[in-house]
Amino acid sequence: MTVDRSVFQALETAAANMAPTDPTGVPLRVHLAGLYLSAGDAALALQHATAALAASPHDTTALSVAAASASAAGNEQLAEGYRAVHAALLSGGTAPAEAKTPGSPEPAAPAPTASPAPAPVLDPVVPPAGWDSSDPNLVTLADVAGMTDVKQRLHRSLLGPMQNPQLREAFGKQLRGGLMLWGPPGTGKTFIARALSGELGAKFFSATPADIYGSYFGQSEQNIARLFIEARQETPGVVFLDELDAIGGRRSRRNTDQARAVVNQLLVELDGMESNDGVYVLAATNAPWDVDEALRRPGRFDRTVLVLPPDAPAREALLRLQFEGRPIAPDVDQAAVDSLVRGTEMFSGADLVRLVEAATERALERSMQVGLVSPVTDADLRAALRDTPPSTRAWLSTAATYLAHAGAGEDFDELRGYLRTHKIG
Repeated sequence: MTVDRSVFQALETAAANMAPTDPTGVPLRVHLAGLYLSAGDAALALQHATAALAASPHDTTALSVAAASASAAGNEQLAEGYRAVHAALLSGGTAPAEAKTPGSPEPAAPAPTASPAPAPVLDPVVPPAGWDSSDPNLVTLADVAGMTDVKQRLHRSLLGPMQNPQLREAFGKQLRGGLMLWGPPGTGKTFIARALSGELGAKFFSATPADIYGSYFGQSEQNIARLFIEARQETPGVVFLDELDAIGGRRSRRNTDQARAVVNQLLVELDGMESNDGVYVLAATNAPWDVDEALRRPGRFDRTVLVLPPDAPAREALLRLQFEGRPIAPDVDQAAVDSLVRGTEMFSGADLVRLVEAATERALERSMQVGLVSPVTDADLRAALRDTPPSTRAWLSTAATYLAHAGAGEDFDELRGYLRTHKIG
């Protein structure tokens, strides 16, 4: 992030004119710390975050920025101390006596006649709208039609090591960090995430940008912290971040301190994953190139799985699933289905649903005209196919344009192969 030096100088002057213990200066010092952190100066960011904590030792926003700053400065022991106090405050409302805020001044001994001071209480914030939280259900990868390659990669990178801890230990395989599902919209990334949760028998915590971003200063960071705290309290748990590019977009392109603070808080939570035993983090995005680079580093979202439009077996299974419960004419036989499958190359799962709905509407209109049930025919399906282009083509064209300027790189090799096969770009 590029910030005019005069902005830093003005904020530094304002902070210098405030008493070190003045709590009204905490938001300014936290803001300044966040700017330095986004600018890559972790040392100055930590200095100002520590100054904010000296005035308000239990300010959760200052704690989160201090943890991110300490981690960026390479002091993981200090960062862990900040995270511990931050987690204690958010889970219980007060910090335990033994969890002294790192860098905060030692409390003075009370006068003999003074009454005990009340325990500091977490500043109230407007509660989040509420993310989707559901118990483990019967949806597993077996319910995902086709997509054999995707399932194999998920078993190799996540499920296999989890289900074989002895072999994982023998090969030194670590499960830190998260897994990012990416690809065109409508290809079933969220359903796959729920299926993974079912495979693990884990409670599923799904959050969108609307669940994360709040209207008040520091609320968005607290929403992320609370999401992870709830998941830790319900282990095994899966935290699923939908639209990761909107939640954790590149800080260099963000124009608000709130958006950058959200990324910093997410980094704090991911960097503490070794202490999150039983919490698995998944994310989905349609634009992996817009995700902040720091989130893609080892130990964070370093494992990725490309979810492309369904292959032929998956398309047939999805079509037949949509046929269930509808009157289907006898001419919609295997040959007709095979033809429809061939004609729906590059269709997403959502496109296939839309196609069958369009064909059903034709049959329903005909039925209303004659006053009798007229089933969906092969002609209805072919007419709907002519009127239903694949929605993924626009995304694939955008991806091809990006890759044409991105240069070489292993991250997108599979997508490049798919684009070459379908002569896109």
